[in-house]
Amino acid sequence: MRESLNSFIFILFMLGLSIPGHADNAGPPAIEIKQLEQLLIREPAQFLVTDPAVTIDALPEAEFRPLTDTDINQGISDQAFWIRFSLKNTSDEDINWILAHKTAYLDHIELFLQDAQAATQHIQLSDRNKFNSRLIPYRTLAVPHTTAAGGITKVYLKLYFDKADSVTLDFELSDAAVFTRQQNQEYLLYGLFYGAMLLLMAISFLGAVLLRQWLYLLYTGFLLSSTLMWALLNGFAYQYLWPTSVFWHNEGFHIIFLLVATTAILFSRQFLMTRIQFPQLDTLLRWLPVLFLAGIVLRFTGVYEPVLYLAMLSIVSLFLLSLLGLKAYLQGLIYARWYALAWLVYGCGLALSVTAATTSLLPWGMNTLIYAQLGAIVEALMLLIALGDKVRHWERDHQQILQLVQQDPLTGLGNRRLMPEAMKSLYSAFIHNGKPVFMALLDLDDFKQINDRFGHEAGDDVIKLLASLMQTHSRSEDVCIRQGGDEFLILFQAGNEQKAIDKIDRLRRVFYDNSFQIDGKNFSASLSAGLSILFNTDKVLSEQTAFRRADRALYRAKQAGGNQCLIYQSHSDALGAEEPERHYS
Repeated sequence: MRESLNSFIFILFMLGLSIPGHADNAGPPAIEIKQLEQLLIREPAQFLVTDPAVTIDALPEAEFRPLTDTDINQGISDQAFWIRFSLKNTSDEDINWILAHKTAYLDHIELFLQDAQAATQHIQLSDRNKFNSRLIPYRTLAVPHTTAAGGITKVYLKLYFDKADSVTLDFELSDAAVFTRQQNQEYLLYGLFYGAMLLLMAISFLGAVLLRQWLYLLYTGFLLSSTLMWALLNGFAYQYLWPTSVFWHNEGFHIIFLLVATTAILFSRQFLMTRIQFPQLDTLLRWLPVLFLAGIVLRFTGVYEPVLYLAMLSIVSLFLLSLLGLKAYLQGLIYARWYALAWLVYGCGLALSVTAATTSLLPWGMNTLIYAQLGAIVEALMLLIALGDKVRHWERDHQQILQLVQQDPLTGLGNRRLMPEAMKSLYSAFIHNGKPVFMALLDLDDFKQINDRFGHEAGDDVIKLLASLMQTHSRSEDVCIRQGGDEFLILFQAGNEQKAIDKIDRLRRVFYDNSFQIDGKNFSASLSAGLSILFNTDKVLSEQTAFRRADRALYRAKQAGGNQCLIYQSHSDALGAEEPERHYS
């Protein structure tokens, strides 16, 4: 009978150990700190999610569960998060320790500390108070305490925001002396980071002043907003820039995020010349900064949650700038390679950081924030290299832009916008070698009849053939322009009037000798040309005067039956009043 009773008691004891939550009811699990230097608060520490109104007396102790790496980032939440553990000091000396949160944007921490035979201490830390109210002048919320020799300190932490925000349960426990040494080293490294960013800003601003390039000023603005963003995230903005401004420390995050995205896009539009390279995409890039600036305005008016998500989305979207840079590089913008690589490094870091902060998908704690900040320096250096590369290619880019703007899409010849530059270029050549410059105005004979009889496609073929022959029979320094429709213009140098007429007449004859075939029907086309002197040793005519003279000569050629070249003769054409002669320089 006695043996049966003992067996029954043993079974009851084993069942008691197996009941879920039994260990939880014994109090917070212990962490040994006898040889404490630095450690992250993880299992056996436990955590619990409750409504913010729940107090420590009403906690369902049995519902606490182990705090692992996968539980650190909780995403955006308006709940309260509790963490509990005990610190066990089995050494013969008191241990002074400091518990610090790993981010600078947590609104409130309530700590409940209980040592053996002592009343529970209730300590409240808040970012909603001025910086000098903190127990430790450190960039994040931190609390010091002492666990006596052979003693145990029970710790309960309650974390929450006034409004929904990204929650991380990342705490680090440090020996007080180790914390001080680590803080000094940490602040030195951060000082190097901000010093480098300030140096890059100074170089960029100097480039804007000396080179008079708006692009460098946009880059300076991006660096400034990016540096402010990191100062906020690191807690240094609150510690050093605005220690009494609770608003800017708490509400400034989303404002600065949107400002970073705005300056990044404004810089990118100019750097990659998206208005010309990607005209359709440029419309989106032009309106995104407007949207982000509207978000900033809404934040100042008190709108919170929509701006929160817009700010997070704006930062993540910057990763796409690397793809835009790659596309620009593939289209011939050589310096865009550095831009694409820079945004690949920085954009990935930012995207991972925001993903870690706003979701529970990544079990890396706040390490992604460190990687992103290192990426910020790499990106800033690469963008500066890209800017230098762009300056080296600036002249070539300028020529590409001119070619796109000044080119006739059907023929590949220049258009009217090319005239001012062409006039200056040929005037310089005239000053250098003294050879006269002529203007030839060409017009197809009866071109309307060709369009009417054979169709506009046939008309385009005639125009393209003439353009091709103009280029073939011109030198590299000659300027060939399609004025519009079936009217063309050539600016060129020739030794005298007769050589000028011979040059254009050869072009006329070659063109006339070509035949066209449409739907089995053959036809030919002819042209008439009028010439005028533009620059010679006697006079320098304006573009308008030379054009009117060439047009008069062309009119006489048409009146004479077409398919011929004539040069302006003052005795046979009364022009009336003409513009003054002028110089080109």
